[in-house]
Parts: sequence; structure tokens; C-alpha cells
Amino acid sequence: MQRILTGTNPGGIEMTGKLALTLLLSASAFFCAGALAAEEKKDRDTLVRDDLSEMRDSDLWIYNDVEKGFELARKTSKPLLIVFR
Repeated sequence: MQRILTGTNPGGIEMTGKLALTLLLSASAFFCAGALAAEEKKDRDTLVRDDLSEMRDSDLWIYNDVEKGFELARKTSKPLLIVFR
């Protein structure tokens, strides 16, 4: 049996429009996400400086004061971990 195609599919135009809209929305979301990631990306120096300022103000860490670290380790009878970077 031979199938004869005449004219266009009535839903063809609507489907093409939906496909174009979907592709447009996907592309715009992709590019917006990339732009946001680029804005939030910081260089290594900035990240290290931010971490350093947080550690200096923290009560959990003793930064750049070995004598204070040894004193606190003796008082609390806990081991001392020293990290060299």
C-alpha cells in the first residue's frame, strides 16, 4: 500500500514554533548561567585573602602565632597541628 503525503501537517507549524521557543529559552538560560558564574569567579589571591581574614577573626584557629598554639595545647592537653603553606 502506497502512502501519499499531500500538504503539510497541520501541527507542523506549531511544533516548529514550540521547538524554536524551547531552543531559544535553553540557549538564553545557558548563557545567563555562564555570565553569573564568570561574575562570581574570583582569582586565587582574592580567595586566599578572604580565607585569611576569616581565620584571623575566628576563635577556632590560631593563625601565625606558634607560642599561643603551644600554650593552648598544654592547657587543654590536646595535640597541636601545625600546617606550613
